[in-house]
Amino acid sequence: MTDVRSYIFDRLVRGVFYLLNLVAFYLLWRGHNLPGGGFIAGLASAISLILRSLALGVEAMPRILRMDPMRLAAGGLGLATGTGLGAMVAGRPFLEHFHLHVHGLPWFGEVHLGTPFLFDVGVYLIVVGVVSKMLFVFMQSTRGLRALVEEEERRYSSPLEQPLEESARAANREDDRHAP
Repeated sequence: MTDVRSYIFDRLVRGVFYLLNLVAFYLLWRGHNLPGGGFIAGLASAISLILRSLALGVEAMPRILRMDPMRLAAGGLGLATGTGLGAMVAGRPFLEHFHLHVHGLPWFGEVHLGTPFLFDVGVYLIVVGVVSKMLFVFMQSTRGLRALVEEEERRYSSPLEQPLEESARAANREDDRHAP
């Protein structure tokens, strides 16, 4: 199956990709003090990746997102959990946050850093990873491609399962045998 690629759409998506990620990082940065945060920033970045996959094709996504999205989500889960457990190591309640205030930085002035930001970064990575993986698998399966490559099948599937594509083919052969 060959796809017709649009040069105009590709160039537009390249610009929107960077713009959406800039907005996502802004939402992530201000999220622990104002509305925004890791969840909405992660959705904005995932949308930018999905637009990129529509422009280039889902087959090109491993070149752009150089790691498995689920590994990205696992790293985010580790970071978010680590911020909560860090307080317990210090003898404080789970998810109690700590803050650091730095004054007089050039171009930034006063900067407030804290564990809520690290927690938001973890949530951001979880959302980008999970949403991207779900939609990439969906896009591949709707195009007639294998939803998961063999390495991913070993990692994510039960050994007792068979791929959806093989199940669909077997069902079609069964229907063809019973057709008049």
